[in-house]
Amino acid sequence: MLNRISGVMCVAICYILVGISYPVAKEAMESIPTWTFTFITFLTGLAALLPLSILIDKTRWLSVSLCDWAAIGVQALFGAVLYTVFLLYGIPDTSAVAASVITSVAPAFVLMFSAFFLKEKMTVKSCFAVILAILSVIIMTVPTASNTGRTSLSGFIFLALSTLSTASVIIFAKKLSSQLRPVTLATGVCLAGTVLSFPLSLTEKGGFHLSAVTSHQAIIMIYYGLFVWALPYVFFFYGIWKVRASTAGMTVALIPVSAMLAGALFFGNKVTSTDVTATMLIVSSIVVAELNLKRRPTPEVTL
Repeated sequence: MLNRISGVMCVAICYILVGISYPVAKEAMESIPTWTFTFITFLTGLAALLPLSILIDKTRWLSVSLCDWAAIGVQALFGAVLYTVFLLYGIPDTSAVAASVITSVAPAFVLMFSAFFLKEKMTVKSCFAVILAILSVIIMTVPTASNTGRTSLSGFIFLALSTLSTASVIIFAKKLSSQLRPVTLATGVCLAGTVLSFPLSLTEKGGFHLSAVTSHQAIIMIYYGLFVWALPYVFFFYGIWKVRASTAGMTVALIPVSAMLAGALFFGNKVTSTDVTATMLIVSSIVVAELNLKRRPTPEVTL
């Protein structure tokens, strides 16, 4: 039981850290080309984790098997590159309301995938937990979405693919076995992310030069590399094998919750009663997902 709770907490911390980064990195993302930003932050995460993987995990990188590299590559491809590409292409052509609804169904995707690929049982309890998670995101985002806009078919497809990428990361992490330890796996993902994002950064135009980076932008990129790529992946790999995939899917809904709290604490955004209600719903969904509804046998009393 304690092992499972620690797993839930680790995966939850991963997505909380990712959510906090949304308002923090917004300013830097507006002034630095997206893939250049992604490449630099992945490289920062790699620089931080590589010495730790050698000193703590005693990893011999030259002897890592092709099977392990395949698992690492899949995680980086779906968890970083494809997720980011689909999100960037989908958001401009999708209304705020539609975007919030589409991204909120990630827990449902994980539930269906875990039942099909991992043979996890789709129980009434897990379905109810998914409904709570979806409701939490819809309640939080739809009433406050000022940009109703129009949603094109391409925007809908790209955003749906982005959501599928998020769900796929959890399923692949459970499906692809690896003998590598969490810090080493996180290092490998940062390495693969650096390699995959580098060619995309070369295609960006705009005359951006590293010499023009301000100290504020540099701090944000260092923060992003450490607390969005490096540390969350360490927590993710520490926790993902201790919990069911469907439970891990519930924690994805913590991203908008933590983003909302970060905006309130650091940027003066207001927290409404709707936000509080949505937060309570997502916490309830995680509790329900892990709640053991089986009745314990009553011990016989002998006289």
